[in-house]
Amino acid sequence: MTLSTREEIQDFAFTTLLESITDLMNDACLVMSADGHILLANDEASRLYGHSGKHLTGMHVSELFAPESLHLLSSDLSGDAAGGQLFHCVHLRADGTRVPVRVSWKRSFFYERDIVTATVLADRGQRDIEEERIKSAAFDAALDAIIVHDMDGNLLHFNKAAAAAAGMSAEAFARLGQWGWVPPEHRSGIPAHFEHVLTEGSAFFESMGMRADGSTYSSEVHARLLELTDGAVMVSVVRDIMERKRSDAAVHAMAYHDMLTGLPNRVLFSERAEQAMADTHRHGDRLGLAFIDLDNFKPINDRVGHQGGDSVLITIASRLVKAVRAGDTVARLGGDEFVILLPRLSDVDALEGLGEKLCRVVCEPVNVNGTEVSIHASVGLALFEPDTDRLSSLLSKADMAMYAAKRSRERWSVFDESLLHWRAPAR
Repeated sequence: MTLSTREEIQDFAFTTLLESITDLMNDACLVMSADGHILLANDEASRLYGHSGKHLTGMHVSELFAPESLHLLSSDLSGDAAGGQLFHCVHLRADGTRVPVRVSWKRSFFYERDIVTATVLADRGQRDIEEERIKSAAFDAALDAIIVHDMDGNLLHFNKAAAAAAGMSAEAFARLGQWGWVPPEHRSGIPAHFEHVLTEGSAFFESMGMRADGSTYSSEVHARLLELTDGAVMVSVVRDIMERKRSDAAVHAMAYHDMLTGLPNRVLFSERAEQAMADTHRHGDRLGLAFIDLDNFKPINDRVGHQGGDSVLITIASRLVKAVRAGDTVARLGGDEFVILLPRLSDVDALEGLGEKLCRVVCEPVNVNGTEVSIHASVGLALFEPDTDRLSSLLSKADMAMYAAKRSRERWSVFDESLLHWRAPAR
């Protein structure tokens, strides 16, 4: 922009400086000419009146006055405002709503111009109303449920999200009795949370919510004590965390389970084996391990395809789980290899009896899309020796016994010391 005349330079300086001053003000500010036309309006004025600053500029100030307040204006504002003037009136917003305001006018000369500056404040009562409207809108716009209740669990206030989480209308939610939004079986834990809130002022904990149909959901609660004139109330922000729980469970399943069969994987098997070995040291129980290898599995894949081979593995996994006790752990180490952790065995005879049973259930034919597939397996069995064994040595003993069974075609074999002198073939 090129400024060529003294008047243009003064106009530019006048406008720029006034904009800088008014924008720094926290209250609505209008700068007017002596005849009442608005020259400048700051952002707070735009917010108050619902007009843009550009739209306000050029309007006559009388357009902002409600009809019953027009008598407070005069044709020559500078005369009324010469010594400063303060009065109460009613102004109009862009949408036609009325707002009580307190107006302070002051006449001044700025860059050789006669101007009137008006500072406009919404009356305290109106401000309180506006603040309540904002708080109420924020309360109902919150995505989390917000529940306000007294110290006996009687419902006082709630937002839309609270009723929605319960699958109820606002009217139905309002009729809930004491702790009606908490499942009955979980209400016994409430006093402990209360005690923490009363001591610390707030508490953060997991709980359960209840829906209208009786179903429940996991929730995360942030409760805070609020002291009011009539007594204390509790404000609880409740977040539904069912999706997060499902996501966490899915991640845990991927980390600890075989994705094809759903059996524990090597990681989970190792954790359970370490715990079982510790229990054996503590209680003197017998612990056994079975190592199952499906013989010549590659030809099965060649015959029925990889999907068919996966179907066979899933069937074998299911059979193994059904063949053992509830406290035993069946795991898939990978490929066509399975292991079974056998805690609290009575003696070695129980281990041998299991070897025969595993071979029998595994070797039953499997039907894959109308094709009968014969299965052969070798099972190695080993007992844990608390004084000498670790998990690696126990696995090694069961592995050697499995290869001994494979070599002798006896289908299953129990580890003994003679196998230590035989080397298993490289895999």
